[in-house]
Amino acid sequence: MRTLGLLLMLSALAMLMAMVVGTIDPELWQSLLSYGLLFAGVFCFTAGVIRNH
Repeated sequence: MRTLGLLLMLSALAMLMAMVVGTIDPELWQSLLSYGLLFAGVFCFTAGVIRNH
C-alpha cells in the first residue's frame, strides 16, 4: 500500500513539475488530475503506514 502511495505521489509531482517547467501546457483537467493523484497517494501511503503499526 505504501509503494502504491509513493508511485501515485511521484507521478503527480512529475506531472505538476512538467506543467511548471512548460513541457506540457497546463490545463484545468490536468491540474485536477495531478492534485487528485497527489491526494490519493498521500491517503494510500498513510493507510499503509497505519496498517503496519
